[in-house]
Amino acid sequence: MPYPVPVLPVIEAPTYKGEYINFESGPVRPIAQLKEQGLLLVTNTSNNRIEVYKQVENGGLEFEGFINVGLEPVAVAVYNNKAWVVNHLSDSVSVINMQSKPWHVERTLLVGDEPRDIVFAQGKLFVSTAHRGQHRFSQQITAKEGVGARDLTQGGVGRADIWVFDSQNLGNELGGTPEKIVNLFGDTPRALTVSKDEQHVYAGILNSGNQTSTVHENVMCHGFEDDEYGGYPCQVMDKIISPNGLESGYLPGGRTAPGVNAFGEPQPWTSMIVKYNQNNGQWQDSAGRNFSNGVRFNLPDLDVFKIDVDSMAVQDSYAHVGTTLFNMAINPVNNALYVSNTEANNAVRFEGKGEFTGSTVRGKLAQSQISVIDLSTKSVKPRHLNRHIDYADIKNQKEAKAHSLSTPLQMQVDSKGKSIYLAAMGSNKVAVIPTHMMDSDSYWDNVGEEFTPSLASQNYIDVSGGPAGLLLDESNDALYVYTRFDNSIVHVGTNNNLEKQRIALYNSEPEFIVEGRPFMYDAQATSSNGESSCASCHIFSDTDHLSWNLGDPDNKNTRNSLPFPTENISELGCTLVGPQDESCQLLSIINGDGDKRTFASMKGPMMTQTLRGMQNHGHMHWRGDRSVGYFGVDTDNTLSEKVSFKNFIVAFEGLLGLDIELASSVSSNNKPDEIIKLEEDVDKLADFSLALALGPNPVRALDNSLTTSAQTGARFFHGQRRSDGLATDVDINGASVDGVNCEGCHGVDHAKGFYGTRGEVAHGGEINILKVPQLRNLYTRVGMYGLPDREGFLPSHTKEHQGDQVRGFGFLHDGGTDQLVNFLRGGVFDNGEQGCPHGADEKNGCVFNQGKVGIPSEEVREGLVDYLMEFDNDLAPVVGQQITLSKNSPEDAEARVNLFYERAKTPFVSKLLGGITSECELIATGMINDKQRGYFMKSSDGVFQSDKQADPQLSLSEIIELAKEQNNTLTFTCAVPGKGWRSSVDSNLNGVLNYDEV
Repeated sequence: MPYPVPVLPVIEAPTYKGEYINFESGPVRPIAQLKEQGLLLVTNTSNNRIEVYKQVENGGLEFEGFINVGLEPVAVAVYNNKAWVVNHLSDSVSVINMQSKPWHVERTLLVGDEPRDIVFAQGKLFVSTAHRGQHRFSQQITAKEGVGARDLTQGGVGRADIWVFDSQNLGNELGGTPEKIVNLFGDTPRALTVSKDEQHVYAGILNSGNQTSTVHENVMCHGFEDDEYGGYPCQVMDKIISPNGLESGYLPGGRTAPGVNAFGEPQPWTSMIVKYNQNNGQWQDSAGRNFSNGVRFNLPDLDVFKIDVDSMAVQDSYAHVGTTLFNMAINPVNNALYVSNTEANNAVRFEGKGEFTGSTVRGKLAQSQISVIDLSTKSVKPRHLNRHIDYADIKNQKEAKAHSLSTPLQMQVDSKGKSIYLAAMGSNKVAVIPTHMMDSDSYWDNVGEEFTPSLASQNYIDVSGGPAGLLLDESNDALYVYTRFDNSIVHVGTNNNLEKQRIALYNSEPEFIVEGRPFMYDAQATSSNGESSCASCHIFSDTDHLSWNLGDPDNKNTRNSLPFPTENISELGCTLVGPQDESCQLLSIINGDGDKRTFASMKGPMMTQTLRGMQNHGHMHWRGDRSVGYFGVDTDNTLSEKVSFKNFIVAFEGLLGLDIELASSVSSNNKPDEIIKLEEDVDKLADFSLALALGPNPVRALDNSLTTSAQTGARFFHGQRRSDGLATDVDINGASVDGVNCEGCHGVDHAKGFYGTRGEVAHGGEINILKVPQLRNLYTRVGMYGLPDREGFLPSHTKEHQGDQVRGFGFLHDGGTDQLVNFLRGGVFDNGEQGCPHGADEKNGCVFNQGKVGIPSEEVREGLVDYLMEFDNDLAPVVGQQITLSKNSPEDAEARVNLFYERAKTPFVSKLLGGITSECELIATGMINDKQRGYFMKSSDGVFQSDKQADPQLSLSEIIELAKEQNNTLTFTCAVPGKGWRSSVDSNLNGVLNYDEV
């Protein structure tokens, strides 16, 4: 007779009022194999753990268990019977002891911001990170090469880092002691790979760019080349000649034609995208005109870097590999380096049909490529995988779609060097491509036998669910594929390329996330040619860091009904001075037609915005012009984010090139089934996207404090002194406000989810009336350095040519401003008490304001820049941070645990998190007395609840002492408020704690 199982009372999880948060971190290296033990390890990104599977007969998989790691694991590697896991949101590497059960994290390495990939060479550990993050500036590792102070305003600096550790001696410092931080001259690294002899590590830049930039609108000549203003050359204001520029600092004329849309409506004098011509060294517009004098820097476009393992120094670099680099693999036989990437076409103007201008980027946003680098000759050969697509007939490509590859991610080359296996997430395929076809030019010269996708696709493997990572196990004739859409591990037999097994990983994501995700990436469903998707530009729902000119000259102008509370301020020059006032003259051409309420159909260049953090920002796009659209026109100013997002439905036809004819509106009658299906899909995509969140600010201190300089900026930002308009209101305008401080436009209210915007529009002295933007991720835009003098701005300190830089786009809506300090030197922020400084006059905008208004000093201006870099966020900076505590931990590990403890008790207000909460939820997971255990700190009384109901609750000192006992280890993590309970003590939220569950 079996013993009765005791029935334990259900324990409910702490009340949480927030919605589900999705960070959508992109998988990089999601599968690793521990051959000695026959184990397969898989990153379960959304659930913050590694899942372990036993390989059984014929490569089949059986679930063996899991290990809690940091937030958003995206890569795992195996070395010396340990698993090393890259935690993207925790800025850490979890070192897991896999020698015996229970598997447990024995050490946590702290690295730079948003680490992505990890490899080993000659016993050294290499981790790719962005050139920022709180630990990068830690005093404990300042003696190491590459560690340095903040340089967020410095030009000519690489923004990509590789952290190198000795895997056998991780160091005694908190978070480990890197041997060196190798700086790369690029913007944010992603992929790493190692040469067969382990002499070299290769690093690829995610946001590598493509030698495009913008000429600032105030640097441009007036008008368009086809009108009375812009049909002749003009000098730049500072008359400086850039390399290969026209004589005497001239530009060839106004903006590229036309200056009106198909209906004859005038369009705004915006900035303009230019592309560097490698043949003649000129920056040219789409008509081939030389605008070099408008650009004050070079873009070497270095994409892949070769690092010598012994010296840990950059030994070589390779340029022009692609625009967005995803993953890399080396052929073990001929040493060719393969790079999966996309090449953006942002130098091509306009979306839509392209009838009026003959130009459109519809359906050809970013070409999917594998670039082949011959390491012996340094040659770089991009191979377009979809060369069968007829981009001139974009809507009639249904047959071509079956052979297309989109979002090419992880690759692996077989041991004989004959085939590349490529996970194409946007195509639901794993492509198997002969390496000789990639290596040899003869298959790409349009002579004889060629690489033909319609033939090559016969070897592509259909793998549904969005394949994002893979691992080839030739000994078992097995290919293992991680699928991101349904969070599964798929076993494919390589003898017949058929799916043999599919195991769903544990998933706490709600159904609407899982249902909505495919429509972000699936080019088969969202375009006619099978190459273009939302993710072509919104890389993993983020940004490609490029500007695009996606106006539509075939459309009419529309009307802007968004709230405009500072509208009267833009009229002050006309009211108080008269029509001769410069600001009043600008209003006569505002938005192109002089109407402040116009949405021009040709809006000019605008940077790809992140889709993360849109929940409380009102209508979308830089102008808020998605208030007008297929699902309605928001004349009542409801500022509905979901309706605004759904109005992007027109992009599926007009930008992605989906073979569909939309009705005039959602309320149209007799719509075909395909239209109704698209409406339903867009609704799902909206729900998915509005759950996306920005990560914590990696610049702000972990205790949520500001630097001294940033405090100065914050006091001005939120203070009484007005930054724009009049110092005091005038009677002539009645009750209207005639001046505002920074917060007067850039609203900040954590309880309402406002972090720089309330969904309103404002006039910031630019040619377009724009929506006031959010300010939470400005630190990601650092890297462009070089800007000519502009009318209406104090002289630029970067007007002389600045040499090589890593980015072609900087700040503001078009990326045309190199540094925030140069934006803050605009006339609208002029110190009305000071007058013009030495070397400036009226044309610099330094007599714009009068009285005690404007930025009072350079110290305040620089403080504003620092505050904007450290700006408030929905999540506290400490969220995701970790440390592992054991008997062998560094002495200061306890101090870090105490920091987490204090932050977990500190009140924090965030609408995203449900209102008043704490900065984080402190959890501890690991091994206690040879058992896998978890603990959750209750913020109300600061005690720790274990995953066993009968256990007594522990104080902070008690759990620290428990972790330090022989053979015990606990990793303390500041979890996202609302997620800690599930991550530590009750993984399925059924009320029965993990330890008690049979």
